[in-house]
Amino acid sequence: MKDLFSQFKILLSFWNILKSKDFPWENQIVRDLEKKLSDYLEIPHVLGVASGTDALILALKACDVKPGDEVIVPAISFVSTAGAVAWIGAKPVFIDIESASFNIDPQKVESAVTPKTKAIIAVHLNGRMADMEAIRQLADSKALMVVEDAAHAFGSKYKGGSIGYYGDLACLSFNPTKVFGGCGDGGAIITKNAELARKISLFRTYGSPRYQEFGINHPIIGTASHLSPFQAAILDTKLRSVQRVTEKTRQNYFLYSELLKRVGDLVLPSNPSEYFINGYRFPILSKKRDELRLLLKKQGFDARIQYNVPLPYFEAFQYLGHKKGDFPNAEKLANEVLCLPTNYRLAEEEVKEVIRIIKKCFAPAN
Repeated sequence: MKDLFSQFKILLSFWNILKSKDFPWENQIVRDLEKKLSDYLEIPHVLGVASGTDALILALKACDVKPGDEVIVPAISFVSTAGAVAWIGAKPVFIDIESASFNIDPQKVESAVTPKTKAIIAVHLNGRMADMEAIRQLADSKALMVVEDAAHAFGSKYKGGSIGYYGDLACLSFNPTKVFGGCGDGGAIITKNAELARKISLFRTYGSPRYQEFGINHPIIGTASHLSPFQAAILDTKLRSVQRVTEKTRQNYFLYSELLKRVGDLVLPSNPSEYFINGYRFPILSKKRDELRLLLKKQGFDARIQYNVPLPYFEAFQYLGHKKGDFPNAEKLANEVLCLPTNYRLAEEEVKEVIRIIKKCFAPAN
């Protein structure tokens, strides 16, 4: 962060935190950030937690998911999506992704619902929200809860609705790699439902709203999942610039989208008008993925292979008995995906240099 005033403000906040009477408990700066995020996202309840993974676990607990229940998840995501389900003793039920969006395919969800199904986790991969209208309608018809894994999607929208608008709860990660990231782990759960917010508030504070008072009775079993006030201070400052950052990542995203059309065997992400994509990553598919990555790496560009193994094939989930061929779209993505850099620090000329390198790779040999 190059803005000296912002750096000074963060340092001043750190000093005030250390002097405050409520440090290291739930700090006023955390409450202030939760209120600002609530206003920004237009969702009434925001609850800071220790990480995006904790957000998923506590959201599932708030949905009353218990050991033996089933939760539907996409076959492509970070391990925490399915790991949170397994961690609380429930069964992750994997669904293949759409070939166009790389998100969970709503048309394949209905056949996976059983009497044990409690919830659907919809992941908004690479900053493009899942088809939340279809997922919400299906969930309502089956009396299921919907949890949005919005770790990639801060600032994204679908048909005008932001993260948390369609789901019962949405989970955020403030990991430094995210569009709205801090300095270390952190996360939040957002919801329109006051009762769900009350339950999560208890879960994250040892099961009692008065956990600082030693010797009191705790009505439920909870855990310790606090958003650090130091993290909140950084995020509070970064919130002022997140719109500008998103505009720049979107510029880079759509520059790739325009200038890489009809290049080699590249498959580009689709960009339907009803989606506002934050530009977190620009995923392409190509059989020359590994060659492209090495060429870009040699020139100093951080193009990443994202999720090169579908979740059902992880060793951790072998007990579910899935085999190669069960999730063809997820397998294709795992074998061919390369995420091009969209970071807001990349100048337009740098993005064009990435494009030039890619085009050269597909140019006919002389």
